[in-house]
Amino acid sequence: MSEFKIVGDVVYIVEPYGESYFDSLTHLRLSTDKQPESAGDPITLTIGIYDYLGEPAPENADVQLTINGKKQTLSVTEGVSSVTLTGEPFYEVKGDAEGRRGAALVIGSKPEPPKPPTMEELARENEKLRMEIARQNADFQAYIEYSINEQTMLKEQQSRMNEDFRNFMESVTT
Repeated sequence: MSEFKIVGDVVYIVEPYGESYFDSLTHLRLSTDKQPESAGDPITLTIGIYDYLGEPAPENADVQLTINGKKQTLSVTEGVSSVTLTGEPFYEVKGDAEGRRGAALVIGSKPEPPKPPTMEELARENEKLRMEIARQNADFQAYIEYSINEQTMLKEQQSRMNEDFRNFMESVTT
């Protein structure tokens, strides 16, 4: 069994081959009851405070949890607290508390990124886009032709109205 001596915030372990040391800060531990099997599978995340020997420390602390990038504060009482997580198949959790060593935990498995499309899929999508562009071009051409026909019809109507007005004015003056 090793001997310990504490000097300030440093714990020295006296061993037959020499001394090793580390600080005496308590630290956080994160654990879960299980791995999520689906997004709706509830899991219990437990936050514990432990001393430098790895024994539970019955302390109180406000722990800043970051779960999948979202921050929240959890009060740990008597060295332990739990929270239930649901809705995701994967969690990245980080815990920090003032005056204590933090902890991090990855829960579940990260979904695989989508696979890039194959050349055949790209060719099919390209053909669909070409057909859509051709349809839109045909619609636009039909609209242009319609607009030109409408404009020609309106010019002819205006010309007839002008002629009718001239005839009317001549009839009034004579």
